[in-house]
Amino acid sequence: MKFKLFTLALALPVMSFLASCGGEDEAAKPTITLESGGITANKDVEAGSKVSFKIKAVSASGTLSGVTIIATYGTKSVTVLDTATGAADMIFTKTIDAIGSPGDDVKYTFTAKDGNGASSSVAVTLSVIPIMASLDGQSGFQIYNANSSGLTTSFDLAKGQPNPGALPLKDIIDGTTSGSAQWSKSWASANGSTFCKVSANDWVNGNSTDYLFNLWKANKDKMTATYTNLTKDDVILVRSGQVLDFNLFILKITGVTDLPAVGNNNDFAQFDFKGVIL
Repeated sequence: MKFKLFTLALALPVMSFLASCGGEDEAAKPTITLESGGITANKDVEAGSKVSFKIKAVSASGTLSGVTIIATYGTKSVTVLDTATGAADMIFTKTIDAIGSPGDDVKYTFTAKDGNGASSSVAVTLSVIPIMASLDGQSGFQIYNANSSGLTTSFDLAKGQPNPGALPLKDIIDGTTSGSAQWSKSWASANGSTFCKVSANDWVNGNSTDYLFNLWKANKDKMTATYTNLTKDDVILVRSGQVLDFNLFILKITGVTDLPAVGNNNDFAQFDFKGVIL
């Protein structure tokens, strides 16, 4: 019995020694907080409006090395602030235009980095909503077969501008593959715009940013990268891939000319549309 107790007494200091040698303490981390006087929690913000953050960062090791603000939404990332500092603490206000377009949930991540290499972060998500406004309307545009020569095969909705070719800022491009003998009667996009068929009543009632935004919220899970089988009187909701203060448009197909002769590439879809036009 005494031998067992003696053995245990010897074991305890060894265990204590091993625990003390198990590794170095984790470096102390700085603190970063969002203070009153700026945005401190998730909220809705109007597209293009000013947003302010009051940021407080305090070192845990004597000095900070820097503070960053990164905004992320979808597949996009924007560096809002990347500043170096040797101060022990700092408090400042950063005011910017709200990033993103209506429908984007933009996560702002604030990170303080310490002089010892440790860091801490805090984040808020701002959901972008449109400013209430009436829509502009334009009519009588055509998008031709992509294999046509010298005709308008793409369209920039924000500018209300048809163009030959499929340049990167084009919201709509004809979807016919190069060299195809027949027109595909489909649309795609060169910038990530998406499409969804909606009702004839939506065309009649879609006269404001608020209406189109609510229409998009009801149909956002149905939006697709292409629109097939273009048909007269189709009504199409389009969310532009451009970064705009208002990025939603509604279109009505007013005519479809599908030429049957193989190699005749002057087929086209004609449409009217409504949106906020720059």
